[in-house]
Amino acid sequence: MAKTVIDLSYIYKPHPRQVLFHQSPCKGRLFGGAIRGGKTKALVAEGIELSLDYPGNVGLMARQNLPAFKRTVMVELERYFDAGIWVDRGNGKEFVKMITQHHSTDHFIDFWNGSRIWYTGLGDDTRGLASQLGITLGWFAFDQVEECSEMHFNNMLGRLYLPLKDIKFKYILSANPMPGWVKQRFIESKPDDFVYIPSLPKDNPYLPENYEEELRAQYPRELAEAWLEGNWDVMESGNFLFSWNEITRASDKEVVQEGELEMGVDLAWSGGDENVAIIRQGNKMLSFDRWIFKMEDSLKSVDRVIELIERFQIPHKNVKVDAVSGGSPIYSGIVAKGYNVTPIIAGAKADDEEHYVNTRAEMFYQLQSRFRKDEISIIDDRDLKAQLSIIKYMPAQEKRLQLISKETMRKHGDHSPDRADALALAFYEPRQFSPSIRWL
Repeated sequence: MAKTVIDLSYIYKPHPRQVLFHQSPCKGRLFGGAIRGGKTKALVAEGIELSLDYPGNVGLMARQNLPAFKRTVMVELERYFDAGIWVDRGNGKEFVKMITQHHSTDHFIDFWNGSRIWYTGLGDDTRGLASQLGITLGWFAFDQVEECSEMHFNNMLGRLYLPLKDIKFKYILSANPMPGWVKQRFIESKPDDFVYIPSLPKDNPYLPENYEEELRAQYPRELAEAWLEGNWDVMESGNFLFSWNEITRASDKEVVQEGELEMGVDLAWSGGDENVAIIRQGNKMLSFDRWIFKMEDSLKSVDRVIELIERFQIPHKNVKVDAVSGGSPIYSGIVAKGYNVTPIIAGAKADDEEHYVNTRAEMFYQLQSRFRKDEISIIDDRDLKAQLSIIKYMPAQEKRLQLISKETMRKHGDHSPDRADALALAFYEPRQFSPSIRWL
C-alpha cells in the first residue's frame, strides 16, 4: 500500500539547517543557538511530522510558561489547523482536515489518523500538567528548554514508552544554550543518540537582508553577540545585575495579583529617549505606556501620567516619578494639578545608606531580589528584556553597592534603559518613615 504523501510546503519550507534537524535519525535533537534561526518553526513542523508518520502517536509540546507557549508555539501550530489531505475511501477520494479537533480547555490537538498532541506550560499550568500525569508518550518537545528545569525534562523522558507498533521514541528541543544544565548535558557532555544542530540568523534566508546590521546598531555588544552569534557565555561572564535566564523565566510568568496598583514613571531628558510608565500589582507587571521625549511637550507628558492615574485608579502615593533632570518639571506639573505622587531622585542618598551608594542602586537591587527569588512576572517585551540584561554593577565602594551610571552607558554607545528604569521604579518600595511622637 502506497504511503500517503501530504504536501505542507505551502506552510513551511525548511532552510538548510532545519533540513539537517529534520533528517537526523537520533532519538534526541537540540536545535537553536541564537534568535531568529527558525527554532520554533522547526520544532512544530517536526511534531506535526511525528504525528503523521505514526498513526495513534501521542506527543507533548511545552514551554516553561503557558502564555509564552500560546504566543509562540501555538501561533505556529495554528498555521496547520486548516490543512487537509485527500483520503482514498475505495469508491473515491475524500478531502479531510488533517487536524480534527483543538480542545483549548484541556490543551490537546487531535489528528485525523488518531494521533494527539498535548500542550502545557511546565511552570504555571498546574491544572493542565496534572491532567497529563498519567499519559504515556511517543515523543515530546520543549521550546526554549533552557527556561525549563532538568526535573521536568527527566520526568517526560521517563514517559517515552507508548505501546505503538514500530514506534521510534523521540525528544526534540530548542534552546539558546546559555550556561546551565542544558549546555552541560547536551553540548559539553555529548550524550549518545543525540545531536545538537546550531542555527544562527545568518542561516535563515527568510530574514530581511539588513537584519543583523540593524540589531547590532540597536542593542549592546554582549546581547548582539549572544543573539546573532550564539555566544551566550557573554551574558553570564560579565558584571551583569540580571542573568538572561532570570529575565526569560520572568517573562509572562503566572503569579498572583494582589494588593494596590503601583506605577513607575521614567521621564526622558534627551531627544530620542522614551518616557515610560509601567504599572504593576503585587509581583506582576500589568502594562506599560511609552512616548518619545520632546521638551516642548512636557505639559502633554503631565496630562499623560494623570490620565493613567485616573484610568487605572492608582493611589497617588503609589506613583513613583523620576524627579531629576528632564523629569523634574513634569513631576512639578503633576503635583501642581493636585496629584501628590512620590518623587524619586536616582542620584540621591539611598534609604539604606549602609548598603547602597544611591537610590538607583537600591531600586535595582530590590528588583534583582524579586528576579532571584523567581517571584516576578514581566511582559515579554524584547526591548525591556534587552535593557534589563545590560544593567551592570561596579565594584563596591566601602562595601556599598552601585551601578554603572546611565551617563557612562551612553558614552559606551548603549541606549538609555528607560523601560528597565520604569520597571525598577514601579517595583521600588521606599522606606516609609513615621515620625516618633513624644508626649510631654
